[in-house]
Amino acid sequence: MAPSHDTSAAVGVFASEVARRSGDRIRIEVFPGGQLGSDKEGYEAAQQGLVDIAGGSYANLVTISRAFEVLHLPFIFESREQAHRALDSKSVKDLINKSLADVGLHWLLTLEFGFRDINTTDRHVVVPSDLAGLKLRASRSPTELNGVRAFGGTAVTVDWPEVYNALRFRIVDGEAQPFGTLVSARHHEILKFHLDLDWQFYGFVGMISARRWHRYPAWAREVLEASAAAAERFHRGIWQVEDEKARGAYLQAGGRITQPTPDQRDAWVRAGRSSWTDSGVRAASIELVRREAGIPPLVARPS
Repeated sequence: MAPSHDTSAAVGVFASEVARRSGDRIRIEVFPGGQLGSDKEGYEAAQQGLVDIAGGSYANLVTISRAFEVLHLPFIFESREQAHRALDSKSVKDLINKSLADVGLHWLLTLEFGFRDINTTDRHVVVPSDLAGLKLRASRSPTELNGVRAFGGTAVTVDWPEVYNALRFRIVDGEAQPFGTLVSARHHEILKFHLDLDWQFYGFVGMISARRWHRYPAWAREVLEASAAAAERFHRGIWQVEDEKARGAYLQAGGRITQPTPDQRDAWVRAGRSSWTDSGVRAASIELVRREAGIPPLVARPS
């Protein structure tokens, strides 16, 4: 993300904590704003050991592993608190790290982007049928792609550094992002309609080569883990304030925010959750994540 984004601030805290806790024996050099390429390219570089840690959206890890897809299902969480409980759960971390081990990666750091909403350039969207004929930018995540399709829109994969121009030249008609992400990338200059839907929670993860991780001495791993935890606490503390600032910037730029009615929201929830069955995510994984998040079981579960 851009240097001004709140996740970039938290990455800065991580780097400072590593230097402090290690007595400058470990130093983190940070490259924000897509300087080292797309999320996909960064994760591949970490997997190959070409960079030490790659940070980006876990939605874009799917070209290597679908380990995080269970956290990305439409409407699997209903609040930030539920998402935080799942992210902090040892059982959830073990589930995901077991899958990541198969591709040589280790999950080190988690920050949050927040819940995705629906943002469009020209059309006011309120119910799923309003997306008919619209192209929404999507990440590489199958659960995001399928979610947009379940809503009735057309999902178009565009890597993050190219999204601004894709919106500007109407290659896509909108995107699913929270305020902080779209404002830091200046997308609010183009996107004029925002549906406050909270349909998909997604995060920023710091991934490290598993082989490199296990070669580090125990003291270094402890420093990195403690510094990651400190950065996560810092970020959760500032996220709400930064989101409100970004919301204000969006409104000041002329954006229009719509809150769906309960019935309208129910239509989105039904459509989004209908994609779970064909998501490729095991029902047992869904149940584990929701249980660790403290969410009651659904009346009807996907098979």
